[in-house]
Amino acid sequence: MSTKVGRPTFTWVVLASSIFLLILSLVAVTVLRSEYDQHVQFIKELTAGQMEIVSLVAETELEKGNYASLSNLINQWATKHSEIDEIKLVSRNGFILAGYGPFQPSARRYIVEKNIPYSYRGDAKLMLAMSLEGAFEHTLDQGLKAAVAVLLLTGLFALLMHLFLARRYEANLLSLMVEELKDTESRNLQLAAYPRHNPNPIIAFNMDGITTFKNPALSRLMSRFNVTDPVYILPDDHEAFIQRIASGERQIFAEKEVGNMNMLAHYQMIDMAREVYVYIQDITAQRTAEKELRKERNQAHTTLASIGDSVLTVDMNGQITYLNNQAMKMLKTDAEMPIGQHFSKLLSLLDDGEEWSIENLISQCRMSEPNQVVNKQASLLLPDSEMLQVQVTATQIYSENIEADGVVIVLRDNTREYRLQAELHRQANHDSLTGLMNRSAFETHLENALESARQRGHEHILCFMDLDQFKVVNDTCGHVAGDELLRQLARLMRKHIRGSDVLARVGGDEFSAIMIDCPLPQAIERIDSLRKDIEQHHFTWNTHSFRISVSIGVSPINLYSENLAQLMSTADAACYSAKDSGRNRVIVYEKDSAKTKHRLGEMQWVSRINGALDEGRLALYAQPIVDLNSDNKLIVAIEILLRMHADNGDLIPPGAFLPAAERYDLIHRIDLWVIEEVMRLLTKCNTNYPDCFINISGATLSHTQIPYLVNELLQKYAIDPEKITFEVTETAAIQNLSSAFRVFRKIRELGCRFALDDFGSGLSSFGYLKNLPIDYLKIDGMFIKGINTNNLNKGMVEAIKTVADSMRLTTIAEFVENDVIIEELNELGINLGQGFGIAEPKPFKDFLSETDESNVIWLSSKV
Repeated sequence: MSTKVGRPTFTWVVLASSIFLLILSLVAVTVLRSEYDQHVQFIKELTAGQMEIVSLVAETELEKGNYASLSNLINQWATKHSEIDEIKLVSRNGFILAGYGPFQPSARRYIVEKNIPYSYRGDAKLMLAMSLEGAFEHTLDQGLKAAVAVLLLTGLFALLMHLFLARRYEANLLSLMVEELKDTESRNLQLAAYPRHNPNPIIAFNMDGITTFKNPALSRLMSRFNVTDPVYILPDDHEAFIQRIASGERQIFAEKEVGNMNMLAHYQMIDMAREVYVYIQDITAQRTAEKELRKERNQAHTTLASIGDSVLTVDMNGQITYLNNQAMKMLKTDAEMPIGQHFSKLLSLLDDGEEWSIENLISQCRMSEPNQVVNKQASLLLPDSEMLQVQVTATQIYSENIEADGVVIVLRDNTREYRLQAELHRQANHDSLTGLMNRSAFETHLENALESARQRGHEHILCFMDLDQFKVVNDTCGHVAGDELLRQLARLMRKHIRGSDVLARVGGDEFSAIMIDCPLPQAIERIDSLRKDIEQHHFTWNTHSFRISVSIGVSPINLYSENLAQLMSTADAACYSAKDSGRNRVIVYEKDSAKTKHRLGEMQWVSRINGALDEGRLALYAQPIVDLNSDNKLIVAIEILLRMHADNGDLIPPGAFLPAAERYDLIHRIDLWVIEEVMRLLTKCNTNYPDCFINISGATLSHTQIPYLVNELLQKYAIDPEKITFEVTETAAIQNLSSAFRVFRKIRELGCRFALDDFGSGLSSFGYLKNLPIDYLKIDGMFIKGINTNNLNKGMVEAIKTVADSMRLTTIAEFVENDVIIEELNELGINLGQGFGIAEPKPFKDFLSETDESNVIWLSSKV
């Protein structure tokens, strides 16, 4: 019940009176306005009647020509009617024929005009003005009377309002007093009944320690322990506590454990009764919870001390409050020294080279939702200047009142993984043999150069360099000698390349360069100097000595360059023109040159590919994927490969026409043909047809309709989807990551599987791998073929195998060329492989007719 009653205030009286005054004023103004309007309307009607009379008299007198008589009649008539202010009859030429009017006309009047026929000269204009001053003065007089009446009524209303509020206040005050008396009586009754009905045991003593009161709850507690003396359940110092309370101490708390219960006794003096009341509370659950909390805290400290991550806690000012064993090991210190020190005095976090202060970290945690984690990769600078790469995880610690009490920081040292990732990234963009950029990275730089030329008008030069007679070195001394020659030439080429230029190995014996912001004459001079140095280079291997040369094609990159494919084609055409012209020379691409036009024509595979598709000259080959652990190399799947029959019947390898197909957007059509042809041929087998790995391109991944087309083919040919695995290169998947993820997910929903091919060749980050829903990981052959001779290759394969196992992916080794490699793979736990050391590709139809239950165990049958 409310204990406040508002007094009648002057404000309420004034407010109500003001509203009353406003309403009366509006009513009075409305009535006066209406009366004034009626008076004016009466004068207008009177004026119209008077005008008819005056105009009739004027017309009659004008016909007679009695102007003097007309003037007298108007004056006499106007004198009898005091409301007439002015009468005037004016001829057409402005001559006043007759008139009446005061020296000063009224400020408020109503005027009516009418034309009167006036001989042959035309009409005369009669004007009659009636004064409105009488109506206005009457209304003003009524308004003053109304205002006085309104003020008197408002004063009377204010007096009545004040009396009403005063009487209401007195009535409310009296009602409140009655209610408070009732509440006081009710509280007294409740207070008297509180000890008796309280669920907690209560006992009272007088100053001599004699029991004066026991409530039922205490009796039940005594019965529980089968005691008659309540002192048994009270603290051992009970009598001393009574004396202390009697001596003036207000209250005392003490605990006692009785049986399996923990009880808290609260001694308090009740002055009115001069008695000591003891309130007993069961705190067994609280003490049990505290024990469990201490146990959990000890377990947490033990866990933090044993984990491999560094864990620190700081308060909201950045002062270190705790660190586990791993953090002390990282700081090379004991547990006491860092406590209380500011985080920044011991450690420095760097984000992209810039300092990431602990205050910023705490601020990010403050802005995050409760229990939300701040997660970031950063560099950590230790006191001894050692730099680590760490994954920083931070979240707020909350106190009992849900306020931030600090921040717990977990530092996971992933320096080894970071360096491995950096090495993988380097290998993804660089040629492992020469250390130069690879083709993929080079094309990225070429796209940037083309963009700067077309948008900002820069001029660059593209060079395509093909070594002459390099095959002679390989055939004479072997690939090891050829690799050494390539390394030497790469070092020689670097001497002619500026820091801003780009140099890459784009093929077996092919190199490309981009000379940034370099005019053509200067570029030709530098390129020819490079050609001469290569020509003068002597390469010796054992007893053999070689001279080698290079054919160079040059294509300017300028405002008129069309696209990447056109640039590569023109530089390639110029290079082959240099070869056709006798090798060891530099040829600049000329758009209208007959030689380069001829070379570009040879590079056009479009018609040949379309012809092969239309005429059925594409052929399916396959290479088996086998179980390396089995004695007889059981076949578990086959990889579908593509060949083209030329017009003369020669078999063309895919490397000759697939690049052109990708460049001219024919690869999607080829992929669909391969998928349907494989399924069509599988329908001719028995139910134990092989598991097929079918390669699809990055361009096909970007087609959103491919999952629906695959589904139609599966239903059309009634193929078990588990028998089909689509194989995509790592580079294609990463370059089309978003579309690849959607295609992977939809096709896997059909029951098919996915394999990531050439893994390691274009890897930018292991992070991409976890985003792709794949089943198999095919390790790139450049790592496999050197696994028995190159420790780095072996380490990379082992790392990839570890990542694949953690993601439950099956690994398949490519380029398995001999038994030594098979032994190394078995040692690493890689059980599946393919390569020329196992079996060479052969027509796909051979596998459909030759495989039987004795030499195959298909992967789909193991799931």
